[in-house]
Amino acid sequence: MTNVEINPHWPRLQNELVGMRWLGILLTVVVAVLVIYKANFPTYSYRYRLQISLSVDEKLYTGSSVIEVVWKCGPHITGLGRCVPYLGGQAAVVDLGSRGAVVATLGTGENIIPVPDGAVDAVFICANAFGNRSIDEELPALPRLTGRRDLSPSNFPRLVWFSNPADMTSAQKITIENVANVIESTARFTEAFVEITSDPVVMNIATKLPWFPAFKLAQKGKGVLSMPGQFQLVYNMFVGESW
Repeated sequence: MTNVEINPHWPRLQNELVGMRWLGILLTVVVAVLVIYKANFPTYSYRYRLQISLSVDEKLYTGSSVIEVVWKCGPHITGLGRCVPYLGGQAAVVDLGSRGAVVATLGTGENIIPVPDGAVDAVFICANAFGNRSIDEELPALPRLTGRRDLSPSNFPRLVWFSNPADMTSAQKITIENVANVIESTARFTEAFVEITSDPVVMNIATKLPWFPAFKLAQKGKGVLSMPGQFQLVYNMFVGESW
């Protein structure tokens, strides 16, 4: 009878093979779970630059900001919307020098719909310009947006003029129609557009509005809302909740 020599390492090799088999099964399960999760909890995001130019005494002033919109979705729940938006970035500030600053805010500062003067939230303003209504069936198209679109008077952000940017109490709500009456007779908006970008989000609002850090600290987590029909400053008009 021929003696069969058994490799002394065979038990260890068997254990390794079994371990690799289970690892393969585990990876398959993980991938399947991720696919199912993404199918039921999709996320749609895009980033855009908001830029606004204002002329005063024939001198041009421009401000811009990169804003990120993220829609997080889940299964339909009776009585509740399927998708919820989150904003990143900050308001665009147009520095007018001795005439203060105009801020195109992220939020409207109003707690009623429709907003009395038609100001549009940063969640919707870029999508609106591209003809996307940001409703469930149109959200998957948002990450595929490219290019630039001008803003129309009916699709414009909330505008707040600070006669003194260092003093939050100097804030005054303005519109593209009354800017000449409020700031200076020659003042007019010359350009406003949104453009899809991959540029990074920059957070430096405190260098433009030095009162903002203390203002945010005083309000954040306190559930501060503007009263219906009454305009007031709320910290998330200036920075996104996800930053």
